[in-house]
Amino acid sequence: MRVDAEKHYRILVPVDLDEGAIEGFCGELEVVLEDKPNIVLIDCSRLEHATSGHINLLWEAQTKCDEAGVAMQLVSVRYGLERVLKVLDLYDLFTMGYDHVEVGGQPPEDPSNSGVSLEIEFKSSMAGINNALRRFHDFLVRLGVPGTIAFDLEIVFYEVATNIRRHSGLSEEDSIAFSATPEKDEISLRFADSGEPFDPRSASFDFDPRMAVRKKQINGIGLTMIQRLVDDITYRRVGDRLNVVTLTKKLR
Repeated sequence: MRVDAEKHYRILVPVDLDEGAIEGFCGELEVVLEDKPNIVLIDCSRLEHATSGHINLLWEAQTKCDEAGVAMQLVSVRYGLERVLKVLDLYDLFTMGYDHVEVGGQPPEDPSNSGVSLEIEFKSSMAGINNALRRFHDFLVRLGVPGTIAFDLEIVFYEVATNIRRHSGLSEEDSIAFSATPEKDEISLRFADSGEPFDPRSASFDFDPRMAVRKKQINGIGLTMIQRLVDDITYRRVGDRLNVVTLTKKLR
């Protein structure tokens, strides 16, 4: 936490949303609000990629600030968070600070993808997920996937991988298999894990993220985000031990 002039408090949003990190963030916010600051600045600079869990945490912070009669701004918002908020039609529910967007460079605009694929296996820990995400990012750059599409694919990877980590019952030593296969004008992402069965197509396409965050309805936001970022999702349970999710997105 940092205190700026005129009682402007800045609180950093954690990347890994384990129980301790969430409690620490909310506890820090409650202490700050007791001091009746002019404004609370929620620092999102570490969120290169944002999950539905981060969206829920930001809305909880907004709700607490509203109840305390204190203004809140999101600051240092990177492109990944901005993109997720816009995909979910939630961007205008938050006030953005003066330094709210960081936009990276764009890869080449014409994907050249014949005969290229990526196959990796990674631990279902945050370190394992982040290392795999870096390899996937490098693969998309080499492939020449346009910037916005590449970022959408990275958001999908991060959301699916972290959902498997948190909800499948796997330990941090268990592995997730991932492959990315481009073909013609689309790319398919395939995740396989040995956790509890779950079909990601189960979320309704009529789900309203704006209503959900206002009602503090956590389930469904992440799946809706994934559905809006890809063109097709398939799921199958192989035998009694393997979940296989395949997500396809057009490259043009």
